[in-house]
Amino acid sequence: FTYDDSGTSECPVTYCAYGDGEVVINGGVSISPKDFVKVTDENVLRRFTKKAQKKIVCYDLKNIEVTAEDYGKIYAIGSYNTAAKYTGDTTGPLYSELFVNDTRMTVARYPNEGYLKTGEVVSEGEQREDSNHQLHDYWNTIVNPRSDVYKVSSSLAKRINSWQTLDDVWMFGFWKYDWADASSPIGEFDYTNKTISPKYVSMFGAKQDAPYYFFNILEELDTENEWYLDRENGIIYLYPSDDFENATVDLSLTTKNIVDGKVDYITFDGLTFKGTRSDAINLLGRSITIKNCLVKNVAGNAIVLGGQDNLVSECEITHTGKGGIYLSGGDTAKLISGNNRADNNLIHDWSDIYQTYQPAVTLSGVGNYCTHNEIYNSPHEAITFSGNNHTIEYNVIHDVCLLTSDAGAIYAGRHWDWYGNKINYNCVYNLGSNGFTPDGIYLDDALSGQMVYGNLIINVPKNGILAGGGRDNDIRNNVIINTGDYGIQYDQRAIDCIYEGWFHDYSGENGGMWQNLFNSPWQSEIWQEAFPQMKDFITDFSRTDEAGFVANPANNIVTDNILVNAEGSFGKVGEKVIKYSTFENNAVFKLTKQNKIFTDCKNGDYSLCENSKALEKVKNFEPLPISKMGRY
Repeated sequence: FTYDDSGTSECPVTYCAYGDGEVVINGGVSISPKDFVKVTDENVLRRFTKKAQKKIVCYDLKNIEVTAEDYGKIYAIGSYNTAAKYTGDTTGPLYSELFVNDTRMTVARYPNEGYLKTGEVVSEGEQREDSNHQLHDYWNTIVNPRSDVYKVSSSLAKRINSWQTLDDVWMFGFWKYDWADASSPIGEFDYTNKTISPKYVSMFGAKQDAPYYFFNILEELDTENEWYLDRENGIIYLYPSDDFENATVDLSLTTKNIVDGKVDYITFDGLTFKGTRSDAINLLGRSITIKNCLVKNVAGNAIVLGGQDNLVSECEITHTGKGGIYLSGGDTAKLISGNNRADNNLIHDWSDIYQTYQPAVTLSGVGNYCTHNEIYNSPHEAITFSGNNHTIEYNVIHDVCLLTSDAGAIYAGRHWDWYGNKINYNCVYNLGSNGFTPDGIYLDDALSGQMVYGNLIINVPKNGILAGGGRDNDIRNNVIINTGDYGIQYDQRAIDCIYEGWFHDYSGENGGMWQNLFNSPWQSEIWQEAFPQMKDFITDFSRTDEAGFVANPANNIVTDNILVNAEGSFGKVGEKVIKYSTFENNAVFKLTKQNKIFTDCKNGDYSLCENSKALEKVKNFEPLPISKMGRY
């Protein structure tokens, strides 16, 4: 679309389904399951297990004139892959994907589920930073950095050696941290010495027992819903489920956004988008509305809107390779709101390909909204934001951060200048899984100037609220129940590391946090009127003991919160946080006292009961509007 396709405020343009039929805009191609045939090539069959030989079917893409140029090669995936550091054809769009009955098929992998663990680290490569998070000087200029080398067990070495070829066999894993996923082709494998090296170095370094798996291996096509594409000959091999005969089969092809361009006053209502190796919808403009739409089975994001007064409402988003809704807009210098809204959407089972930092909703710029959405089932975070004056309210979030520990359901960080955001009246519950311990609301790495009010946080395996050393944060009137570590943790990492330590490259005198601040308009009249706390900012390193020194965790207010946990403890708070901030009127109880606090917690009613013990300690507590949380 171009601006020539725009409507006007008086006469907007709407695209919608005709009658009662479903309109599906598919960026791929459909294949009849009846056109799949048994494998007869003996050279291929001998690479399968005996069981797989009887089950696997194949389809020649030349039948529909789909070529190698159409389906593409495999490039690196993962939010922290380092492919761009290497010469040659190393970066590009995601490979074509196969969907059967709208289920994403798994590229043949080993193991079929779960992860292997890296062996002993023989040698670390030339990674971006050292073990103390200090950036290496060479990283920005180095080309083809030396990669990592790991030991492998004898049994695994034997299995790898049984694969006919290692060409285009890939490894995907969390090589150092569970918030940093990346993939790489196999670089070198030494059967004699039982070592293996990815072609691309791990950005943050290597470690033993890091989780990973191999994929794109024909020999490992050995279980239902796995597939493999012979890119040289254009043949799909599929291990189908028993009901395949009547299935729908789609192969994603296009590397373009399905809907793309610059346009104003346009609405898409009641349509289904699927089958692209990029984003489903990516538009820039004013008064764009996406409502009642279904977005599924795309490799990129579902909906990306930039501009002003745009709305995504009543949509369902599922099985994206990356994130859900990305909204950007507003004028940072003038603090003019973009007024873009993600409201009343259902977002679930996303971030299927890229496993970290692909939120269900992202807000960027100034003055945008994420409200009344239901969000669940993802390996990493649910909502993140950057900029100022955003509102995140009345969302229900559960079963996210399933594969990460150092993460939060609602997350942002590493800025002293992102003032004015509100995180209010959200319900966050049942996070993490299988030993992963994320936080509920995470104000990471000295994030400052945030309001966190009236949230209900339940069953979080780490901290209900984690604040990483910021200033001018207002945390009050929250109910935090059954946390693994602390109800609230507030540390002082920025001031602790201004001269040395793991955060020094960010809070030290020339650190990135200071650069972010000085590149913002914090000294302008507009900003200091909007955020009067900034008038007291001190940036002089000879005055580090004063509350106004920006790295100090000062002027925070943590009050009127109700915390219920096994230990009956408030949390962990840094000495300088207490010195420079206000902590008061917080009520702390043991889990055994829940029935004296809440109406019916066994059946999910966390409203305060009549004569609640909490009100004896928090007399100014405002009852949470629980019935308004979530979709309406």
